[in-house]
Amino acid sequence: MPKSYTGSVATDQALAGFTGGAVSTICLHPLDLIKTRFQVNASQAAPRIGGTFRSFQQIYRSEGFRRGLYRGLTPNFAGATVSWGLYFYLYAGIKARMPVDPATGRLGPSQHMSASMLGGAMTAVVTNPFWVIKTRMCTTKALDPGAYQSLVGGLVSLVRTEGAKGLYRGIVPALFGVSHGAVQFVAYEQLKYWRQEVKRKNWEREFLREIQGQADAPITDMVAMRELRERRLQEKKHDWETLSTVEYLCMAASSKVAATVVTYPYQVLRSRLQMMSNPQSGVVYTGVMDCIRKIKRAEGMLGFYKGVAPNVIRVLPGTCITFLVYETVSAWCRNHARYGLDE
Repeated sequence: MPKSYTGSVATDQALAGFTGGAVSTICLHPLDLIKTRFQVNASQAAPRIGGTFRSFQQIYRSEGFRRGLYRGLTPNFAGATVSWGLYFYLYAGIKARMPVDPATGRLGPSQHMSASMLGGAMTAVVTNPFWVIKTRMCTTKALDPGAYQSLVGGLVSLVRTEGAKGLYRGIVPALFGVSHGAVQFVAYEQLKYWRQEVKRKNWEREFLREIQGQADAPITDMVAMRELRERRLQEKKHDWETLSTVEYLCMAASSKVAATVVTYPYQVLRSRLQMMSNPQSGVVYTGVMDCIRKIKRAEGMLGFYKGVAPNVIRVLPGTCITFLVYETVSAWCRNHARYGLDE
């Protein structure tokens, strides 16, 4: 069996994902709050440059740091850590049950896609109640009438006033959002694979030069040559499979940008459907298609990208932090493995 710290590779992945999600959420929650407020703003005003910074200042001055910029942290923290931990656990577990390509010994892009989408869908169903409470806390002030004051209080109030179905407001666009994780992880896995292949081929070229330089005569025993190559390749496998911190960060950022640009509108739809009804705006959404029609008619196509600026500002460092912590914890689990042997 593969090396494992906890006795299960999937559990190791869950631990790494949980830790990464926790660190990034705590560091970047204010940007998440600003993004959510932009998303639910149904005004027709065009976004202005510098809006994120001005919103940061305005919230800090009028609502404070803890009760303003960090309002909704608890459901966001719970949702993010459970999402990352559960997602990585399911993603690793599903991949472990898939047959590898006999020629390469690896899974193909379609298998990574399937594992990512299935894991993402299951995670979305489990964590949706956290996101409903987070959206409602982020889009209301602490002193607003009826505003939720905590995660538990919000869940109790939500079930009492809207029933169990209230916990799953916005679940349809959330399931659309499964494609976000699929695009991101397929891109990330492929970038990592390509980089590892480049390093492996560079190592093989160096190996051939070394062998040819040591040989007094042309190499004729190709069987012995292949055996030596395979043995040395296994010995040095860790060198070309391990990437640098900068490489991990670049791949994480690139894959996240691609996924964000392609799938961002689902986040706007989810936030609009999850927020509390606002009598001041006069806009009520009865479903996903109704939400799409009303946003397009009143706000144009740019309405589906409200909040994208603070989202990009947030997701780039957030993804880098998450993946850096994830890869670090994963490597620590492998290096301190208490169960199994290398495959």
